[in-house]
Order: sequence, then structure tokens, then C-alpha cells
Amino acid sequence: MCVLCYGDRAALSVALPDIVKDFNLTPSQAGWVLSSFLWSYFFLNLPSSILLDRLGPRIVGILAVAVWSAAMIQGSLAMTLPAFLLSRVILGVGEAPTFALGATVMRLWSSPRQRGLMMTLFTSGISIGLASGAIIAGYMIEQHGWRIAFSVLASVGFIWCLLWYFLYPARPKTQAASGKKNRFLIKPFFTSRSFWGVVIAQCCVNYANFLMMSWLPVILKQRMNLSIFDASVYTAYCYAGAVVISLVAGRIGESLHSKHAHKPTGRKRIVALYLSMVAILGILPLIHSVPLSMACLILSMGFVTAGSGANMAFLADLLVEHDVLGAANGLVLTFSNGTGILAPIITGYILQFTGSFEYVFYMVAALVLAGAGAVLILPRIPIKLYTAVNG
Repeated sequence: MCVLCYGDRAALSVALPDIVKDFNLTPSQAGWVLSSFLWSYFFLNLPSSILLDRLGPRIVGILAVAVWSAAMIQGSLAMTLPAFLLSRVILGVGEAPTFALGATVMRLWSSPRQRGLMMTLFTSGISIGLASGAIIAGYMIEQHGWRIAFSVLASVGFIWCLLWYFLYPARPKTQAASGKKNRFLIKPFFTSRSFWGVVIAQCCVNYANFLMMSWLPVILKQRMNLSIFDASVYTAYCYAGAVVISLVAGRIGESLHSKHAHKPTGRKRIVALYLSMVAILGILPLIHSVPLSMACLILSMGFVTAGSGANMAFLADLLVEHDVLGAANGLVLTFSNGTGILAPIITGYILQFTGSFEYVFYMVAALVLAGAGAVLILPRIPIKLYTAVNG
């Protein structure tokens, strides 16, 4: 699901030069197009996550992927900019529960000692999806145009819905065995230092994630003078390398965490380290070698994935009650995706006024270092989010 979600997003980034031509867009308008799916994604993170806790991963997974796949087809048929923007908004509706669903499934089917690695495996679907989506979309766009590419990618989503229906249990035993109902409370979040540490870290790493997800093919095309297809291939190289980096980092992180697994806050140093590694993006403007530029991008993108996975595992460690983890993830993601909305838009304006990505990279480096500091300093005690009610 994660691979398909981000593969569909990569298709838009690779197709952006052709879409800009079709709809006659300025760079700042292109930034708004890149962020348009986030408008609904942001507002529906929490409601869709609460729905996930009520209906379960099986039903919500099918509904989510079916909605965003239908939106991809709608986008491929759009002949005006408003119609295309509407398709992206609907796509955001479908994608809203993806991350919360993944976190819920990982918690249900993995032990606490494996949680960080399992979340990293799940979030590595981001890089796998962006890599495969970039290269598949790049080839299809060059051969058949972006509209056909969107339709083909959408068809894969409908196939996934069928497979998920037959393969995922209708009601996992861990859910069926629980007789306790919980009333979701938002107020404890806002009085918890630990909550704000997780949120600030996720906001910062998500800004870097959405920047790369939206603009990476354009960054590579500009820096290396590439065609659309060649830019998509280099994008795939970056994300393939990022998968390897994130999995290695995740495995090392779990080994380091095993010594502090008894402490709810034991994982925060790992999260801070990973976010600090993302800050190497700040030296990219000083690098003029193509291999070194690729190495810098791959390392930083790998630690974006590893940092995001470790931070969401950290949230699960901090929570006292786990049976509605989806809603907790949804609230954290509501904040972080609010920041993510800004990344493609701000980048578009910076590009329009400066003509380069130099200040974009400096800004991201400063942000992720601030996130690393927040997750190190703020979380000190577990988070109690829910009040149990006999049912």
C-alpha cells in the first residue's frame, strides 16, 4: 500500500514538466499543484485514523486505495486545471489513512523489540514507491504521455484492493480479544512535552520528505541537465539507495535501542541522530560532482525514511494505551502534514525568485536540526492519551 501510494505521487513529480506545459503554469503555480493532494490529506488524517480504529485495516485499506486509484483516473481525463486539482484533492482523501494504517498493522503483527525495524520496513515503502513510480512513470510518459501513465498506475491500485480483501484477516485476534472501549481525548496531547517532541521532529522530517517527493526530479533535471526520462532514472537511483540506507540504519537503530528498550524514552537519541544526518542536505549547494551529489541525496533521503520510522515507533513506545494507536498517529500526522503542505509551495516561490534550490537546502538543514533538538530535549515521560470506559 505504501509503495503504491508514493508511486502515484512520484508520477506527478516526473510528469510535472509536461503538466506545466499542458496547463501553462508558472513555478509558483506548479508548487500549488504539487501540494494540492495535501489539502484534503491534512484535514482527514485524524478523522480517517479514528475511522480506522472503528472499522479496522481491512475495510479502510480497500476504501482508501480504491478512492485514490479512481482519483488517478479522473486526473488522467482532466482537461482543465480546476478539474486536475480536484482529482488531486480526492487522491488526498484516499491517501489520508495510509500511514496510520501501516502503523496499526505493524503494531498488531510485530513484537515491541521489532517495532522500530518494522516501521522502518514499512516507511521504506516510501522510497521503493518513489523509485519504482519514477522510473515506470518516466518510461510511460516518454512513450505514451502522462495521462496513460496515470491510468496504468491506477489499475495496479484496484488489483491491490482485491488482494488485500482476500489476504488480510477480517478481524485480527488481538482486536477481537479486547473487550475494552476507549474514549479518544485530544487535550492530553497539548499538555504533554513528550507529544510535542514527537510532533516537532515529525514536522521537520516530513518537510524534507515532501520536498524530495515533490521536487526531486526537477532538482536532478536542473543540476544535471537531464531529460525527463533520465531525471526519472536518477530519481529511482536515489530512492533505491535510500531504501538500503534506511534498512541498514533501522537495523543498527534496533541494536542500539535494545540496551534501552525498558525505557519509554530510550529511542529518542536514535531519532535525533537520524534527523541530524538528514541535515547533510545543507552542503549540497557546495558540491559540484555528480557522484558526490547523488551520494549526498541518497544518504539524506535514507535517513529521512529511517528518522520517520524511528519517530513513529517512538510514539508507540511513549503511548500508555495502544489499542487506538491509529488515532494517535493520525493526530501527529495532522500536524506534520500541515508542515508538509508548505514544502512544495515554499520551494516553488523560492525557485521563482532565486532561480535555484540553494536556499531550499539550507532551510531544510536548519529545520531537521531543530527537530533533532526538540526530540532530544522534550520527551521525558510516557503519554497517556485515552480514558478507558467499560463497554
